[in-house]
This record gives sequence, C-alpha cells and structure tokens, in this order.
Amino acid sequence: MERLNAAEAFEKFLATKYVGTKRFGLEGAESAIPILDQILSMAAADGLDSAVIGMAHRGRLNVLANILGKSYDQIFKEFEGHVDPTTVQGRAM
Repeated sequence: MERLNAAEAFEKFLATKYVGTKRFGLEGAESAIPILDQILSMAAADGLDSAVIGMAHRGRLNVLANILGKSYDQIFKEFEGHVDPTTVQGRAM
C-alpha cells in the first residue's frame, strides 16, 4: 500500500507541476508499482543479482522513482532537459 500511495502522490505532483507536458503517466496502471516491487523483492531474496525491465513509456518515471530508487531531483533535471554529458542514457560511461 505504501508503494501505491507513493506512486499516486508522484503522479499528482507531475500533473500539477507539468500541466500539458507529455509525461506518459501511470493512469490506469497504478497496480504495476506494488507488483513490480514485490516481484523484484522476491527475486532478490532468492538470489537474483540483476534484472532487466522492458516496458512501454506508461509509468516509466514512477518506476524509476518508486522501484529503482532514482532520486526525484535527477528525474526532474532529466525531464526538463538537463542531461549529464558524461553519461549515456543516465549511466556513467
């Protein structure tokens, strides 16, 4: 429930801060956040050392923040077009 509430609060903030901006919100797919959290937590507990998440754009910012732990500060900087030139798609080279 905590993950679901965090996802919903993040969506409301994005809708308020970035009105009219194409952001591929989570609307209609809110349950993906707690489900992904549970699947990845169980896999890690069973010894999985890495995972690849392939997904459509819908809810990707929420997954980055609430599942992968990317900071809101970094997400907002990238969302607004401020990308670190020493990285490739957000990862250090």
